[in-house]
Amino acid sequence: MIKYCYTLIEVILLYPSFLAAQNTSTQLWTDFSLNTRLSKGYSFDTEFGYRTNIGNSSKWHSLNIIPKMEKSLTKHIDIMFYLGYINTFQQENYNTWEIRPSLGMRYHFKLFPKLLTRILARFEWRNQYTYETHESSQDLRSRFRLEEIYFINGKSFADAHLWYAMADFEIFYTLDQELQERYSNQAFLRAGIGYSPEFRWRFELIYTFQYSKNTIDGELGKEQEGILRLRARYYFN
Repeated sequence: MIKYCYTLIEVILLYPSFLAAQNTSTQLWTDFSLNTRLSKGYSFDTEFGYRTNIGNSSKWHSLNIIPKMEKSLTKHIDIMFYLGYINTFQQENYNTWEIRPSLGMRYHFKLFPKLLTRILARFEWRNQYTYETHESSQDLRSRFRLEEIYFINGKSFADAHLWYAMADFEIFYTLDQELQERYSNQAFLRAGIGYSPEFRWRFELIYTFQYSKNTIDGELGKEQEGILRLRARYYFN
């Protein structure tokens, strides 16, 4: 068990430097979410995000607002519904607005006291509107993620002054046609570190290696992006 934990931490610490040498462009994501727990196992949160590429002459940026309702069905199973509102400057003279209703289910368990494993499946109905052409398009997309969280100096998110490490892998699969967009996702590899001074706040630094495309007409899998993500979360109760 100790050997496994050390290996996980080493992978997380070395992951950013290994991938940074391989990516062809870099993005910066910043997110802030407000969360509240409701009665009968329900919770609600809203995420506000800004994303952009850096070090690239062809600029891209996106503003996201994603409210989400979640319900705990059992000790290990949660379901969720969220509705994303996404405005994106794809490239010069190509701007899109997207509404993204989504359903998801999460299964989480602990094989060891300090190691939390999560399996998440989501299905998204993406509705994209292009301002310049006044055209609308839709697609159905599935997402599957395997995630591990290792509590370095505690056993759960309820512990104060908690440090934790994260690593996950996520794949995307479009069930019909691909939307015309830059950075159309195919797969994510992520690793990061988080700190929670007390149960209301969490701060996370995450590095992501993304397989996607870098242009509107590019091919999936031909580009790789490194994403630096700064995330803060506040829990009302």
